[in-house]
Amino acid sequence: MLTGCAPQKQITHERNLGIDAVLARVRQRNEAIHTLTGNGSISVESPEQSASGSFDLMLRKPDSVLVEIHGPFGIHAATLALNRQQFVFFNRMQNVAFIGAPDGKTINSLFRLNMQFDEILDAFTGEFPLAVNPDSLVRFDVENGLYVATYKDHGQVREYHIDGDAFLITAYRLVDAEGKAIVTAMASRTDESGAIPMPRLLRVIFPAEHRSITVAYSDLHLNDSVSCGFTLPADVQKEYR
Repeated sequence: MLTGCAPQKQITHERNLGIDAVLARVRQRNEAIHTLTGNGSISVESPEQSASGSFDLMLRKPDSVLVEIHGPFGIHAATLALNRQQFVFFNRMQNVAFIGAPDGKTINSLFRLNMQFDEILDAFTGEFPLAVNPDSLVRFDVENGLYVATYKDHGQVREYHIDGDAFLITAYRLVDAEGKAIVTAMASRTDESGAIPMPRLLRVIFPAEHRSITVAYSDLHLNDSVSCGFTLPADVQKEYR
């Protein structure tokens, strides 16, 4: 499903690099992104409800994200502001702000998505957590023109499919000790017109919970000056999580 319906990309480089060199290029690409501004559509799917809308994004690595969310007819529906100290979700329609620590507990209480702060940044920039123990590598191969690396550590398996031209991770999967997928993620529609390749479609799925988040960019810019500051209205109702 990850590759069967996608058009075949023309390979421009030999696939003869070792795993250390491939991951070094992936890190180099990731570290070259300092800020991101963009807009597009975002959707969150869950058993309880599904919602979608358009968004405007300002992101500064490694510490802040500001997302303005718009509903039907361009209605300004909500603002999501995150930094290392605080999480704020301002429901503009109800004039209520939900405030808490920027951890998985707060995010899960509102969106039913088990995501940490860094995972939210990654969901917008097309990055995925790399295996921390290089000795846990159990497979490294080339498959359908992509580098494929599999790591197994403490019972968990991490699998990566890496574009050897853009050095983007195009598919990522985390599997538990029982062989059940915890997270499946994909990055596609890579824009290589600029100095840093950037996927325009990103999808993160939590299979066991039947939840997912999808981000599709209409426009994006890297490494421009951004401000992620946000001030709540004086009359807002605050709810602390």
